[in-house]
Amino acid sequence: MKRDITEQLRPLFFPKSIALVGISEVLTNVSYLFLNTLLEVGFSKIYPVNPKGGEILGVKVYPGIKDIPGEVDLALLTVPRKAIPGILRDCAEKGVKGAILYSGGFSEAGAEGKKFEEKIVRIANKGVTRIIGPNCVGTYNPSAKLIPQTILPKESGPVAVISHSGFLFYYLIMLIAERGLKPSKGVSCGSDCDLTCVDFLEYFGQDPDTKVIVAYLEGIRDGKRLFQVAREISKVKPIIVLKGANTDAGRLASASHTGTLAVPTAIWKSLCSQAGIISVDSFEQMMDTMVALHHLPKAKGRRVGIITTPGGLAVTATDICNELGLEIPMLTAKTKKQLSGVAESIGTNVNNPVDLGLLAALDPERYIKESIRIVARDPNIDMMFVAFTGPPLDDDVRDKRISDLLLKEITEGGKPTVICGSIPTGWPRGELRFIEKSNVPVYPEPRRAVQALAKLAQYSEFVRQAR
Repeated sequence: MKRDITEQLRPLFFPKSIALVGISEVLTNVSYLFLNTLLEVGFSKIYPVNPKGGEILGVKVYPGIKDIPGEVDLALLTVPRKAIPGILRDCAEKGVKGAILYSGGFSEAGAEGKKFEEKIVRIANKGVTRIIGPNCVGTYNPSAKLIPQTILPKESGPVAVISHSGFLFYYLIMLIAERGLKPSKGVSCGSDCDLTCVDFLEYFGQDPDTKVIVAYLEGIRDGKRLFQVAREISKVKPIIVLKGANTDAGRLASASHTGTLAVPTAIWKSLCSQAGIISVDSFEQMMDTMVALHHLPKAKGRRVGIITTPGGLAVTATDICNELGLEIPMLTAKTKKQLSGVAESIGTNVNNPVDLGLLAALDPERYIKESIRIVARDPNIDMMFVAFTGPPLDDDVRDKRISDLLLKEITEGGKPTVICGSIPTGWPRGELRFIEKSNVPVYPEPRRAVQALAKLAQYSEFVRQAR
């Protein structure tokens, strides 16, 4: 992969200075909101730009880009479309490293807009200026205090975000934070007129702070390069993608939204399979998969050991495993004998799935803990699905003790394990509150838990075969 792309993108994620072109004191002005946030987080070199000059929020306003005395790494352009060519010409001459085009009216508007888009790219590229967008909100990096909106997390984490949609970019960042992780960096890249989603994917692939990459994409300008870049990155870190524009109506909406070229679904699925991209069908599935791939070790195979207290969850999980291509193998004779010793007093099933019955939920440190220990050591098992529920219990001391015991067995067993809570709202099962804060994913219902295991198995297979 080309090193020059990552070198060009670094100042766009670690800018030492930012120009906000088109700023005004209107509270809904995007540059004004950006300035307010940058000041709040302590970003030092900010250059508001407006022909009227003056001062905004105590910061000097410059009439134009070229009037700024120092170097400019990144410029946010929130100006009318007709003003963009002249401003980009100034950016190129000034040596601005990157320009974010917030406004629309380019390739998504038709042939004339496409020509205009090509024109401004030529203007910017006469210097060192690279364009992000149009139709985007640009880059985000909390570790560099590059935060466009005050609602976004101020602390960094392990997940990078790429989105063709500005709104869904913010939505993804907030979802990631809600699931207990935080973004490392992110970009809303809009129409990909110059820098594309593949450029940003390449950058995140080499970013040491990024462990998982999630993306919402509507189309790809260079499918061959995406395949080459994604295949190399997928060997070392997961790429999880939700692709929009999968129907004729969706493709039409995408063309009028970002102007990117939608990829037919069959071609997309083939590309994902060969490149190691984990394709998902919803934002919920993206977050579920993200949590599993970030926290869990890779699976050695598709064989699942199921342990439940309610019998209905055993049946449901088995059906879903079969539907998604996971296997429910027989346990060894040694395992079944050991399980019989644990479950003998409650007369339950010790085959796979292991159905402990609701009574086991009353004493999880005896029945559930021991069952996890035994099944995790079975050589026929690659992954585990554990579901327990029962009478509502909410005793912090007891719950913490039990969760620690269960987590200890899961860790020592070494098998990727997911927990299925399946508890009604207002029906506390205190152990789950503590387990959710650990590296063991907890899901509210069987399908989501099993889907996460299926995606983990898929990614693990790709990594094994790509070595």
